[in-house]
Amino acid sequence: MDPLTFDLPSLSPARASWRVAPAVLALSICVAAPPPALAQRSQAMRLDCRAAEPDSPAARKRAEEWVRDKLKAFMPSPEEALRMLRVENEAEQAKVAFYSIGTTRGKYRAGTLSREDADLTFSGDEQRIADFLHELENETSVLAASAQVADLEKIRASLTTTGAVGRQAGLLGEDGLAEAARKQMVQTLVTFSGAFVEATCWDQVFDDELPLSIHRQNEMLDTGIDVRSCAQRRFRAFVSPLTFASCTIRGVGEWRVRWDMSGYRTTGGTGTAELEQERDGAKGGYQVEWGTSDVEYRASGDLELTRKDNGPGNKATYTLAGEMDIKLTKGEEMVKLMAKLMNQKVGGKRSFRVEPEVSDKPCKALD
Repeated sequence: MDPLTFDLPSLSPARASWRVAPAVLALSICVAAPPPALAQRSQAMRLDCRAAEPDSPAARKRAEEWVRDKLKAFMPSPEEALRMLRVENEAEQAKVAFYSIGTTRGKYRAGTLSREDADLTFSGDEQRIADFLHELENETSVLAASAQVADLEKIRASLTTTGAVGRQAGLLGEDGLAEAARKQMVQTLVTFSGAFVEATCWDQVFDDELPLSIHRQNEMLDTGIDVRSCAQRRFRAFVSPLTFASCTIRGVGEWRVRWDMSGYRTTGGTGTAELEQERDGAKGGYQVEWGTSDVEYRASGDLELTRKDNGPGNKATYTLAGEMDIKLTKGEEMVKLMAKLMNQKVGGKRSFRVEPEVSDKPCKALD
């Protein structure tokens, strides 16, 4: 038989002889699935006609685009979150297998290695890389499930290695392995975040920026997990005769204001403040009343809470500033007479600036 002629079964019972040009034959290998007897075992062989040379500019560009697009939520950042420590070009533990894929592809394209032998080598190398990813996943999943801040560096190191495997796979056109690495990184974030907000964050000490950083990652990946409540802290500031307190994220939200003065048949003594976010702090106003059956006072004014970031991993410091305007709203004549006799001033307005106490651990509620 002519080497360029072979028999293919037609759709009818009759058999016809087909003469196929080499270019058509080469195209058919890429487009059509091979006969069952020649089915490829490896991803590399299935993608052989599309994969660029690993050292070519096109392949490097493809790998960098994969990192930038697929691993955007894990790119290195000053934030202390579940991100890669750095973008590594290769994972040392999988280096030999990836090198083998590259050299095997070169030999196959040069015609020095048969299709079957190349496919078998590719399959073994891909399995070794997949096994390494699986081992890495087993180790990381245990750390992620425990969701301990003390393990963040270990988890970030694991994410760095997993990301490097994904990049190497993308460089060689191993899309299946690249996607497996990406999914593994996402699952690490999901596992840690879920356990963190549901159980472990409440008994740990960490900077209130950490949950917000992790939340931004979850938002980028649309996981639906909200860990921002782990950033809530209990604030308490004493400005005689008032005490300001809240369980909020950076002071934004409702505060309780208490007038710390007891007396016979007194009324009131508890008011509220509502602070809204403004730049790196929060601003708002407050009001609280206190009195007896004959005399009543009202204290009111503006509040501003400012936050100073002391760097990743360090507890932020806060300052509460405002004004206190105390006015007599009932029993003015009697109080003024007593004040005159005692040479004292009734009510008045003053400014204050204090550093509130801020809890080290998250709070679920004020009390």
